[in-house]
Amino acid sequence: MKLEKVYYYSDEVNDDFAGTHITRKKLPPDYEYLNKGFWRRFLRGIIYHGIVKSVTFFYAKVIKRVKYVGRKKMKGYRNRGAFIYGNHTSMLLDAINPTYFSFPRSADVVINADAVSIKGIGWLVKLIGGIPIPEGFHAMARFNAALGEAVEKKHWVAIYPEAHIWHYYTRIRPFAATSFIYPVKFNVPAFSYTMTYQKRKRSKYPKRVVYVDGPFFADSGLPPKEAAKKLRDQIYQAMCSRAEMSNCEYIKYIYRPKEETGSAEAQA
Repeated sequence: MKLEKVYYYSDEVNDDFAGTHITRKKLPPDYEYLNKGFWRRFLRGIIYHGIVKSVTFFYAKVIKRVKYVGRKKMKGYRNRGAFIYGNHTSMLLDAINPTYFSFPRSADVVINADAVSIKGIGWLVKLIGGIPIPEGFHAMARFNAALGEAVEKKHWVAIYPEAHIWHYYTRIRPFAATSFIYPVKFNVPAFSYTMTYQKRKRSKYPKRVVYVDGPFFADSGLPPKEAAKKLRDQIYQAMCSRAEMSNCEYIKYIYRPKEETGSAEAQA
């Protein structure tokens, strides 16, 4: 399999290779993170349940031919809210995988505010379950309340703790325990999924195999912050173990100190 590109990075936590170049709009203080009102919920029902679910299955299974391993572990938990944590290596598949996992329940995805700033379709991103991360401490209370309301409605909420997209990356980048406070706070299970990239015989593109792990439950005997840290460590370990299943590199990532990097990307 031919190596397609080489990306140079200087900061494993903060560098981003999404390549979207979207001008982010600041969210208003009264931004509604969930769809409120009868007509918005009605429209979401038509688009999400009538179109998005079918498109999700077709794109993942037929077009991209993704193989899912361990999805049965989620069986028996779809009658309640849950959180899903995944590695962030694909623009579109990371957006639609939560819908595939949560079926027949609804899924919401925690996203950067860039996604709801896209001209012409920002409203659609929100309508089908995109929950943007706010800027500023004061807006976090409304954001946290929205996540609580989502799981109360038995939605599955997907979070990508690596935060930034690294296309086709085959390892797990470091991430904080911050987002793992939510399963602790709302007393719901958490799952992880790890996208891996494996050799394909007759294609230059690697095969995508997704491994599901869980459920993971917060340790109720620990203070919330310690429970979140323990949950983070369990999920991080599971994801790192699954990442070992990747056996090829379609895009190679090479570390360079910032002063040497120049352009973030160079063709091989």
